[in-house]
Amino acid sequence: MPVKDPRFPGAVLVTLILAMVLSLIPLGDVLSLWRPEWIALTLVHWALIIRDRVSLVVVFAIGLIVDTTLPGSLLGQHALGYVLVTYLAVRLSLRMTPEAFMQQLALLFVILGAYMLANLWILRVVGAGSTGGWLYWAPLLSSIAIWPVFHSLLGYFHVQRKAL
Repeated sequence: MPVKDPRFPGAVLVTLILAMVLSLIPLGDVLSLWRPEWIALTLVHWALIIRDRVSLVVVFAIGLIVDTTLPGSLLGQHALGYVLVTYLAVRLSLRMTPEAFMQQLALLFVILGAYMLANLWILRVVGAGSTGGWLYWAPLLSSIAIWPVFHSLLGYFHVQRKAL
């Protein structure tokens, strides 16, 4: 069975840094409501590709870095969410074929929905501002819409090798 490996040793780190940059690019008020969850999408991609080598400790550290750089986030908010995303992606991807497009979209809907629900719960518990009503879920829809293109672009960063 073929095995997928990162193209170069820092491929996962490079893609996560690119996702952080995409998350920090300033957009207008309307566009920022629809900004996809780039980091969560990148984590789901790598969890699907190299599921046995994904470290939850590294994901937690990335979440803490994101918490310190994103305005308006609490320390540990995204760290908890990204660990949840990665864990669910690894566990649920074992039950699907990696090439099944509709299964990937369903998996993505469940995982990102759980991530956004956990963030909403954290924001409600600490009473941190309003969430914008139904527009809070707009990044979920935009993330699912952008997934096929983003997943194929990230395909450059891994290669398929023969298993030993």
